[in-house]
Amino acid sequence: MKAEKFFTDQEKERIRQAVVAAESKTAGEIIPMIVTSAARYTEIELLGLVAGLFAGMLVEWFWSDPWGSPYFQLWPVIGALVGFLTARIPAVKRILASSGRIGEAVHTLALASFTDQGLHHTRDHTGILILIALLEHRVEVLADRGINEKVSHDTWDEIVHSITAGIKSGHACDAYCKAIERCGDILATHFPRQTDDKDELPNRLVTK
Repeated sequence: MKAEKFFTDQEKERIRQAVVAAESKTAGEIIPMIVTSAARYTEIELLGLVAGLFAGMLVEWFWSDPWGSPYFQLWPVIGALVGFLTARIPAVKRILASSGRIGEAVHTLALASFTDQGLHHTRDHTGILILIALLEHRVEVLADRGINEKVSHDTWDEIVHSITAGIKSGHACDAYCKAIERCGDILATHFPRQTDDKDELPNRLVTK
């Protein structure tokens, strides 16, 4: 499923309101984000192309007729095309990609998105990114250094687990909103809202 279609418009509004409510009691900033895929995994597409080409060459080797139609000599090309297209199917990519490769791709995207969304520019370095990667079936919570100095990593693991469980049970929006609320409570404990606090970043769900 595409990231843009995963949540309905009503659910996107619920998520936005959850961010507004969470940030109303803290100086921190929360960005919810959902992506269709953290990476393209071109190496898997190349693997499919090569495997298909090899399979097509075997077919031509064993079953081609030198006196027959020249179209039978296209088996390597057909095999390469089928292999490439098959390797582009999201489910196939998820199966063939190693856990380490998936983890690296999601973390790299989270780091890049943290910068792209301006979370590293918050006044007190109190930004949090909550990222869902659909193809990878992964969730990552990334917090700025100001927060990580006071909050243990186990806290983020707890939030990741709650969102993952919610998605698996078909209650993704509820789980996401509760995770945002939890992040707001954590931020409020260590970084309460100041009288001169401003909303530094947009509150909407970012899709990509």
